[in-house]
Amino acid sequence: MSGVNRYDQYRSGQGKRKKNSIPHNWMNCPPIATSGIANAFVVFKTPLDYKYNSKIAIHKRFDPITVFQHMFSYQQSIGLWIDLTNTTRYYDKFEIEKMGCVYKKIACAGHGDLPHPEVFIVLMDLTEQDFL
Repeated sequence: MSGVNRYDQYRSGQGKRKKNSIPHNWMNCPPIATSGIANAFVVFKTPLDYKYNSKIAIHKRFDPITVFQHMFSYQQSIGLWIDLTNTTRYYDKFEIEKMGCVYKKIACAGHGDLPHPEVFIVLMDLTEQDFL
């Protein structure tokens, strides 16, 4: 992109994603990691709520409730949900909160961009508060 900042491109309207479009490579991403991190974290792709159902085959759908059901099948619960996306369009945070889970948002650029070092500090503070 010869000298064009990726964020400037989006601000100018070029490359802007359509409303309710499925995130790039979402279909090819595994839904949930096969192992947790330090017996405290579960890593999963961004769930997409009902607004995306018409664009996703039934067997490929992955919504917030699916995450809770998956953990329940292992007799585990989720106490803290940390959303690292840079948008609120994929699902409603109230779907998480109505499951009795604390929802926190740390907006990260994503798509190969490294998070700002401050993100790591916020993440550490958040997870050390009450959950580890």
